[in-house]
Amino acid sequence: MIEIVQAWRDKIRSSALSDERKKFMKTARMCDHFYRGAMGTMWSEEFRSAYLGNMDAPKFSVTIAKAFEAVAVMGPSIMWDYPGRVVKSMPRRPLPPAYFGNQQDEATAQYYQEYMQKFQNEEMSQELRNYLMESYLNYSQREQPGGGLTYHSHQGIIEGLVKGRGVLYCDTYSFPGSDKILTKNDYVSVDNLYIDPDCKNANLSDAQWIAIRRYNKYWELERMFKLPKDSLRDKATTRSRAFLYGNKNQDESDPARNFGLRDGDIIEWYEVYSKEGIGTRSLKQPPAISQAFEAVVGDFAYLAIATDINYPLNFGPDVAQSATDEEAKQRLDWPTPFYMDGRWPIALYDIYSVPGSCWPIAPISMGLGELIFMNVLLSVLMERVYNSSGSILVCSKGLEDEVKNRLKDGHFGKAFYAEISDQNQKSIEELVKWIEAPGVPADIYTLLAYVDQMFARRTGLNELMYGGHASGKVSRSAADSTAMYQAANVRPDWMSRQAEIWQTEAANLERIAAGWHVKGSYLVDLLGEEGAEAWTRLIENEYPEVYVRQMRCTLEANSIRKPNKFRDNATIQATIGYILPILQQHWQASGDPEPLNGYLQRLAHAMEEDGQSWMIPPAQPPQPDPNQQQREQIESEKLQEDLAGKRMRNERLRMEMEQGAMQSPEMQAEQPPEAQDGINEIDPELAQLLFQESGY
Repeated sequence: MIEIVQAWRDKIRSSALSDERKKFMKTARMCDHFYRGAMGTMWSEEFRSAYLGNMDAPKFSVTIAKAFEAVAVMGPSIMWDYPGRVVKSMPRRPLPPAYFGNQQDEATAQYYQEYMQKFQNEEMSQELRNYLMESYLNYSQREQPGGGLTYHSHQGIIEGLVKGRGVLYCDTYSFPGSDKILTKNDYVSVDNLYIDPDCKNANLSDAQWIAIRRYNKYWELERMFKLPKDSLRDKATTRSRAFLYGNKNQDESDPARNFGLRDGDIIEWYEVYSKEGIGTRSLKQPPAISQAFEAVVGDFAYLAIATDINYPLNFGPDVAQSATDEEAKQRLDWPTPFYMDGRWPIALYDIYSVPGSCWPIAPISMGLGELIFMNVLLSVLMERVYNSSGSILVCSKGLEDEVKNRLKDGHFGKAFYAEISDQNQKSIEELVKWIEAPGVPADIYTLLAYVDQMFARRTGLNELMYGGHASGKVSRSAADSTAMYQAANVRPDWMSRQAEIWQTEAANLERIAAGWHVKGSYLVDLLGEEGAEAWTRLIENEYPEVYVRQMRCTLEANSIRKPNKFRDNATIQATIGYILPILQQHWQASGDPEPLNGYLQRLAHAMEEDGQSWMIPPAQPPQPDPNQQQREQIESEKLQEDLAGKRMRNERLRMEMEQGAMQSPEMQAEQPPEAQDGINEIDPELAQLLFQESGY
């Protein structure tokens, strides 16, 4: 294993010393110094030698906070709140009936019905699966330690604006005393990211490995990788960050440095994610066990490589001697198989990428030349003003000492004090003349304003971003204001769009990690007993392809941006004239106030008002009129009386008909026509009643 560990140390060192990363880190550190406003950084001997031609350091070391302004102005417009995560499935359509054959055939039709029933059941299961995952992902980002996802994202955004790249790392965690495994996205400094130097794509699609530098207490690593107690104690050092970055005799980007201290408790190590196996393929003479590792581990390997430990922390000597193939595979596989979806365990926030390079551009770096010039010019001007602010004081030796001291203390800046004898008092104007220092040419201030304007164009910090007007001109039309607003927001909108892509990638990483690690029993408090059981059945016990390939997480539109109440208010006011009447007509016609209430809620939210009192309650059914009920009852009773009378008459007629049937035809013919008509005539209404009573 020594050869493998040394091979990875060499790979990480080659990444640290690659031209692309060295240029990126050099610019990133310079931008970071300007962002922090470190006094005198630009006037250090190293900086003056590299960029200012060994220019003498002035008495006043000016550091203009333009880099801080870029972060303070752009940052809040990029990400404001937690992203609204929405989980959807890849769209599916059922096969057409013609695929199954002739639908006139009874067996074919039955088979097609069974297919459609199965398809609908699968769609319902997938919809429930999406709901469960969406509920968890919106919960986990608020639950994760360290301030939730918003804090970690804000750290990444600041580093993205300053250095050019923000990094989120997807991992799992458990709270102390709990056996529940949850997921999170942690901020990782881009300083600790190492990428395969042969990678040329900013999305790392062609990278074969990445590494992340870590610093942990030795006992934390022993617990993390289940190593014997105190087995790493003699490898720990006092490598605090202050010591690492303050030691000028060592190269900060050199991962192979060794300070030779053995009295601390910190261990520097690297998490290596490989897509080219365990690392034996690049060795000229692979160890004898390389073929066994290739067969067991394959292309995707995870190794924990420490600076001064000759074995991987996740595959120590005890494990290497006794581990089975399955145990070795489990130890050396990625903790979460993000490679199943072609992903790395990190999400990158790159505002401006460089074609043909995996390292981006820092937004502030394009204005570093102008910023350095402004710092130099202001430092020189301040020194000149200071030097020319001195005064020359000439007084008689005969003055009292108290008067002399007051004269000395009353001068600002440098005061040249001189005494003359009394006999020369009358010729002071002849002996001493005031030599006035030449004024500062106006061209210098014009040049300074021009350079400041150039820096604003490089970084987007124009007057509109500060609430002013371009070139001091006041807008005289709505179209003019709209055009300037759109132009001023081109860069913030682009940065925000890149942040949305970044957050989408982070959410999808967490989706895969949740499906791989989180069990339904962990989520009873969130989903309830039934929801936790559904998670176990639909996610935990399913094939990884279900939550890796069939799900996709997106963000709700503008969910991470600061609400623009003025824009929302203006939009609603512009549409209220024709939308409100339509909603009112719908409410009056159907009695459904929900669409109208929704519009009123949006209006109240834009106006920052409590619109609860504006809501229209649902329509109540009309109350019956007591007089109308009495009239209906009287009419019903009258109708019953009429029907009873008609029933009696019909009964009498029926009896007469039965008697008439017993008479001879001659006797019936002798009866008068009125009697015959009465026999044949039956009330239609009564007939209908009798028909119903008969049960037909």
